[in-house]
Amino acid sequence: MGMSSLKLLKFVLFFFNLIFWFCGCCILGLGIYLLIHSKFGVLFHNLPSLTLGNVLVIVGSVIMVVAFLGCMGSIKENKCLLMSFFVLLLIILLAEVTLAILLFVYEQKLKEYVAEGLTESIQRYNSDNSTKAAWDSIQSFLQCCGVNGTSDWTSGPPASCPKGSAVKVLGMSFALTLNCQIDKTSQVLGL
Repeated sequence: MGMSSLKLLKFVLFFFNLIFWFCGCCILGLGIYLLIHSKFGVLFHNLPSLTLGNVLVIVGSVIMVVAFLGCMGSIKENKCLLMSFFVLLLIILLAEVTLAILLFVYEQKLKEYVAEGLTESIQRYNSDNSTKAAWDSIQSFLQCCGVNGTSDWTSGPPASCPKGSAVKVLGMSFALTLNCQIDKTSQVLGL
């Protein structure tokens, strides 16, 4: 490789890692903001540290460290920093692949565990204000009610549950009709 190609590679690696470093700063900042100002309580009481704020702080910190190593290693042409950058990226890649495989293998158990944890937190709705606030916020934002529907709420659904599902049924009907129409059009055109 010529010297100009190496300089180009050096600056491309630097600028991409600089962008990732800024993204990591933003993710970290959002995580800290959520930790300080979040109305969301703990929905999984058997995993109290599993909150969106904590996850974002960890992810943002890791991105910042890795991107910093890439930035400094490329601009200073430091072999130690570049090799550390490479090793950390390799570890992250292996962890992602391992996590994807585990999620695929244990998908059903994970669904059951999450549903059980959320159903358990529904039972704490009236006794824990942070859980109540979390459920109210989530149900209002996602326009859903409970884990499996209104039947999850033994004393009746709270006010944060949407009143009806007519809009969803209409949306589903329109989507299915459009999908069938696209199939018919494709068959007519021979696509």
